[in-house]
Amino acid sequence: MAKKKKNIILIIPAFLLIGAAVGLQTEEVIKQTFIGLVVGIIIYFFLKYRNTKTNR
Repeated sequence: MAKKKKNIILIIPAFLLIGAAVGLQTEEVIKQTFIGLVVGIIIYFFLKYRNTKTNR
């Protein structure tokens, strides 16, 4: 089985950019970018916790 890459940290900038793209469409760039950043951080910690739990 292939070894899993540990690059889940890249999910934070992905959600940041998604938030910025939504913000450009709704004309609330700063607000949506911040929401994307917060959601990215929450999902990062959730996935990190889930991965450590399943690896035990």
